[in-house]
Amino acid sequence: MHPPPTHRPRSTRLAAGLAATAAMILSVSVLVTLWVLGTSSAAMDRAQNAGQTHLVHAILKAHQNRIADAVADYTSWTELYQYLQGPRDPNWEEDSLGPYLKETFGMDDVFIVSRSGDFAYDFRVEGHSIAASAPAAAQTLRRLAQSAFSAKEAGRKKALSGVISLNGVPAMAAAFPILPSSQKGPAQFVLIEAKELGPAATDALGKVYGLSRLKIDSAEGPGIRLPDPLGRPSGFKIGWLGSASGRQLFAQVLPIILLIGGIAALALAGLAFAWWRFLNHVRNGEQRVQAAEMEAVRAQARAAEETSRSKSEFIANMSHELRTPLNAIIGFSELLRSETFGPLPNGKYREYVGDIHASGGHLLGLVNDILQLSKIEADKMQVRNEPVSLDDAVANAMRVVRILAAKRNIRIEIRHDTALPPIVADKIWLQQILLNLLSNAVKFSSEGGMVAVRCEQTAGHCTVRVSDQGCGIPPETLAQLGKPFVQAEGAFVRKYQGTGLGLAISFRLAELIGASLAIDSAEGVGTTATLTLRAARDAASTHAA
Repeated sequence: MHPPPTHRPRSTRLAAGLAATAAMILSVSVLVTLWVLGTSSAAMDRAQNAGQTHLVHAILKAHQNRIADAVADYTSWTELYQYLQGPRDPNWEEDSLGPYLKETFGMDDVFIVSRSGDFAYDFRVEGHSIAASAPAAAQTLRRLAQSAFSAKEAGRKKALSGVISLNGVPAMAAAFPILPSSQKGPAQFVLIEAKELGPAATDALGKVYGLSRLKIDSAEGPGIRLPDPLGRPSGFKIGWLGSASGRQLFAQVLPIILLIGGIAALALAGLAFAWWRFLNHVRNGEQRVQAAEMEAVRAQARAAEETSRSKSEFIANMSHELRTPLNAIIGFSELLRSETFGPLPNGKYREYVGDIHASGGHLLGLVNDILQLSKIEADKMQVRNEPVSLDDAVANAMRVVRILAAKRNIRIEIRHDTALPPIVADKIWLQQILLNLLSNAVKFSSEGGMVAVRCEQTAGHCTVRVSDQGCGIPPETLAQLGKPFVQAEGAFVRKYQGTGLGLAISFRLAELIGASLAIDSAEGVGTTATLTLRAARDAASTHAA
C-alpha cells in the first residue's frame, strides 16, 4: 500500500504567500527608503555646499568693497595730499596713517608709492619694511601702483581691489591715486591698503559664518579662485570643509531602518522623519546664508555711515580752527587799511593791506560755507519755519546783489503777482538761498546783460524764478549740480573764484525749510533756477491735518 498523499493546508499557503508578499513589500520599502534617503542626503549636501559657496562669495565681496571704499575716501583727503608735498612728520603719520588705519579700519599694511616707484610710506603690522625685506612683494606693489595711475587717467572712479601676495602671504588690497577733487593735474602718489588673510584670520572668519576649515592657499584643488586687483588670477584659492550633513543623516537613519526592517509602517515613518529632517536642514542652511548676507549689508551700511560722520565732524572741527586766525587777519588788516594807529608809508603798503583783507574775507567765506555744509550733513542745523513775506525776502537779497550787478552793468528786472501770500520758511535760510541764486545769475551773466526775477503764486505754493542770459550749463554738468564742490559755468573759461558749495548749500537748505529747488539750463542760452515754497495757509492746513 502506498502512503496517502500529503497536502499543505490552504492557510499555510496563504500565510506563506502573505509572508512572501510582506517580505517583498518590506524589501521594496526598505530599498525605496534607502534610495530616497541616499538621494535626499546627496541633494541636501549639494544645496548646502551651494549656499556656502554663495556665502563665501558674499564675504569676499564685502571685504573687497570695504577696503576699496576706505582707500577711495582717504585718498580724497586734502591734508594727506598736502602732507606728501612737504617735510615728513612722524607724529602726524602715527596719528593719521598706518597706526591710525590699523586701529580704526583693521588694516595690516599701508603703503604710499610715488609715480617713480619709490615708497614714500611703508607700514607693516609685523614691523619690517616691505622694500627692504621682500623685494618681490615690493615689485608687486609697484606694479599695482602703476595700474592705479593708469586706471585713474583712463577715467576709473573706483579703487582697484583684489588679492595680492605679500611675501607669500595672501592679502586683500586696494589702491587709488591720492588727488583731492579740488586739485587738478595728474596724481603723483598712490595709497595702497591691505588686510592680510593668514591662516588664523581666515579660520576665525570662517567660524563667524559657520564655515569649517576656511583657508586661503596656493595649492591646486577645489575652491574659489581669487582674482587680483586687475581681475586676473592671483594664484590663490579659498577653500573650506564642505557640508556633510546629508551623509551624517544617512548614517544615523540606516541602522534604525535595518533594526525595524520587519515593520513596513515604521519604515515609512522613518522615511517621513528623514524627509522632515532633510527639509529642516535645507531651510536652516538657507536662513544662515540669508542672515550672513543681511549682516554683511548692515556692516557695510554702518561702516559707510561712520565714515561719513567722521568726515563731517573733521571738516567742522577744522573749519572752527581756521576761523579764529582768519578773523584776526581780517581785523588787523582792517585796522591797517583804516590807518587807525597812523598813516602807512606809501601806496604799495595800502594795496597789499587791501589784498590781505580781501583774501582773508574770501577765505573766511569759504570756511563758513564748508562749516555750514558740514552742519547740514551732520543734522545739526536749527530751522525755525514761520510765516515770512516773500516780497521782503527778495527785496533784501536784491539790496546786496545790486552792487555786484552795477559794477558789471547788468540790469535786474523784477516781476511778481500783486498780492503774494506769506510763505512758510526759515527767514535766515531763505535769505541765503535767494542771495546765492541771484549772485550766481549776476556772476555768470554776460556784461551788460539782464537777470529776470519772477515771483508767482500757484495752487498752495509760491515760486521764485531767477533767469540769466549767461553761458548756460552743459547737460553732463547739469546732472551733477547740488553735489559739493561741483561748479557749473558752461563752456567758457572760469573767471571767478569759488568752490561750488553755494548751490549744494542752497539745495540742502531748501529741503530743510520744506521747499524745492530745480535748475534748468541750455548751453549758450542761459540758466533758470526755480525755488518752490509753501504758502502759509497751505502749511497751516497741512499742520492741522
